Amino acid sequence: MSVVGGMFRKMAILSVKHVCKSYKTGLIKKKTKIILQDITFDVQEGEVLGLTGASGSGKSTLIRCIMRLTPVDSGTIIMDGTDLLQLSPTDLRQSRKVMQMLFQNPASALNPRKTIRESLAEPILIHQLPEATLKEIPGILDMLQLKKDLLDRYPHQLSGGELQRICLGRLLLLRPRLLLLDEPTSMLDVSVQAQIIEIMRNIRKEYPITVLFVSHDLALLKAVCDRIGVMEQGKLLELQPVEELFQHPSEQYTRDLIRAFNDF
Repeated sequence: MSVVGGMFRKMAILSVKHVCKSYKTGLIKKKTKIILQDITFDVQEGEVLGLTGASGSGKSTLIRCIMRLTPVDSGTIIMDGTDLLQLSPTDLRQSRKVMQMLFQNPASALNPRKTIRESLAEPILIHQLPEATLKEIPGILDMLQLKKDLLDRYPHQLSGGELQRICLGRLLLLRPRLLLLDEPTSMLDVSVQAQIIEIMRNIRKEYPITVLFVSHDLALLKAVCDRIGVMEQGKLLELQPVEELFQHPSEQYTRDLIRAFNDF
C-alpha cells in the first residue's frame, strides 16, 4: 500500500496506459474505424471496477485487449509490473492462471458432451493444479447457490443462470487474482441477475479477488462496484467512485445515462 494525503491506498494490480485500437473497413476505399482512443486507467487490488456505456462504446473490445484476445495498435497493459502485450505465448499461458475472463454466453464456454463435473475439473487439469483442488468443488457450488446433483448433468439440462454460475465456478477454482466479466448477466432474467449480485458480494468476502466488470446495466454496477468508468465512442469519459458518479457526474453523456437509468 502507499499513503496519499494521509490515507492508505491500495496498489494497482492492473494499469492500462494509452491503449488505442482501430480497424480497417471497406474493400476498395479503406477507412479507419477507431474503436479505442487513448484509454488510461488503473484497477486497484481488491476492488470491483465497472465499465459502462452504450453498445459500440468499446468496453468489450477493451477487456478483450487486456486478455490479449484482440491485438492493440499501441499502449501498454501492465499487471503486477509485467507488460502483458510483450509476453510470449508461453508466458501468456502462465498469466492466464491469475487472470480469467467470463464471457456473455455461458453455453459457448462448456463442452456439450461433458458433464458439469468434468467441465469444472477441466481447467484444473489444464493448468496442472493440485488434485486437492477438486475437493473445493462442493464449496464452490454452495457459494454459487447451486445443487450438487447438477454435477452429473450436461449443459443442455441447465438453465442460463445455472450455466453462467458454473462458468464462474470454473474460474474461481483457479483462484485468479483478476477476473474480467463481459456482460455476464445480459442474457439472464431480472431474478437471476439479483442472485448474481448476491453471489458477487459473497465472492468478495471469500476470495482476495479483483474484478473488472463490463455491463450496460447501471443498476447492477451500482450494486456491486467500488468505481464505475463511462465509455462513449471509444473514449473513457470519466471514472469515479460509485456515489460520486451518480451524485456529481462530470460529463453530459454520463448525466444522460443516469437520467435514463432513474427514469426506467
